[in-house]
Amino acid sequence: MDFFSLLTPDGVTLETSAVLIVVAVMFLYTFVGICAGFGGGLTAMPLITMVLPLKMAAPMSVMVGTATALYATWLSRKETDWKSALVLIVFSLAGIPVGLYALSYLPDHIMKIGLGAFIILYSFYSLFVPRLPVYDKRWIAAPMGAIAGALGAAFSTNGPPVVMYGMLRNLAPAAFRGTLNAFFTANNIAIIGGLATSGILTISTVKLVMFCIPTMILGSLVGQYVHKRISVKVFRLMVFVLLIASGAMLIKGATGISAASALLPAFGLLAVLQLAFGRKVAAIRAADEAR
Repeated sequence: MDFFSLLTPDGVTLETSAVLIVVAVMFLYTFVGICAGFGGGLTAMPLITMVLPLKMAAPMSVMVGTATALYATWLSRKETDWKSALVLIVFSLAGIPVGLYALSYLPDHIMKIGLGAFIILYSFYSLFVPRLPVYDKRWIAAPMGAIAGALGAAFSTNGPPVVMYGMLRNLAPAAFRGTLNAFFTANNIAIIGGLATSGILTISTVKLVMFCIPTMILGSLVGQYVHKRISVKVFRLMVFVLLIASGAMLIKGATGISAASALLPAFGLLAVLQLAFGRKVAAIRAADEAR
């Protein structure tokens, strides 16, 4: 097979236009991740799955995320809460087979609907839940780790449950970042192993990631440049609006409904919640930042 010929896990040859779209979207992956500090994978996944099957998009995102997390883990190794990270990692191993099973056997359109709904719900949670109550118990690492493992294997979105874990335990910022990065590194490596042994991770997927390296480097450089020149709060809002739109369009593509039928309910609810709770949430966050 020619080096530049790429096949999906089902043996279908990828069109050149699809490859070019994916290469361009991976610029967005690293741009958002570097500029906002979060959301790179969540932003890129819905867009990639519009041109690739989820069985190819998820391994791509996991591979990219592993490289990023590995570097971040090394930088924050001294601040990491290794006991919590180890518990999260161990229990995530129980969730990974569940996610791999769903990715292998559930219909692609069902998986895309699930991913779209998850991204929309997570965006609303991030925008309108200013803080979680503190519950500093180590045992919550067990359920959060298992859920993160399942979501990471199925959708390459293992971040939200672990972020919630850090918020519930009220970890200090340095320990928060270090613990999460250590978890992401180990969990992603385990997921890659599962994807490879199950036959979902293919040579074509690895080659596609290699083709994306130049635009990913460019995205990182542009993200660093923009990060220094734009308000983090403004960019954060832009990212979540994009996530809501991406999730809605993912559901639209999987169900065949019109774009208006997918977008209007999501953004209508966003407008209502902003009018009802926007100022209160902003005031709580401002008070937290002041402290």
